[in-house]
Amino acid sequence: MTVTSIRSRSADCRRFSIASTSLTFACRTEGAGSATRATVSVWGEVDAANAKHFAHTVREVAEGNAALILDLSEVNFMAFDGASALYAISAQLAREGVTWCVIASPAVSRVLELCDPEGLIPATTIPSVRGAKPA
Repeated sequence: MTVTSIRSRSADCRRFSIASTSLTFACRTEGAGSATRATVSVWGEVDAANAKHFAHTVREVAEGNAALILDLSEVNFMAFDGASALYAISAQLAREGVTWCVIASPAVSRVLELCDPEGLIPATTIPSVRGAKPA
């Protein structure tokens, strides 16, 4: 895993890449003290080969933050192992008292429909604005 730090004026940003698995992470932390919020954006595919790394990376970024937004809107494939990873993330964040939500792509939503019928993973989708015409 390659970790490159990118700093901006308003927040700390980091980009992680797991070269062998076509999965890329970018994170941003905002706020200070007990009111910090981390946003983790993920691109690529979550499968059996990288689900454990996915869960570990997200839990590592969330550590010490009061809230987490997990943006999976650019994940174009998620295996059932990804749902297990989300359950592991959820359990860890619940133990730490971190509130969180998942922004799901259609691929992630489909897996959650099958693997999380009770809705334990706090997921939502954002309608695609691709192809939208300006008013």
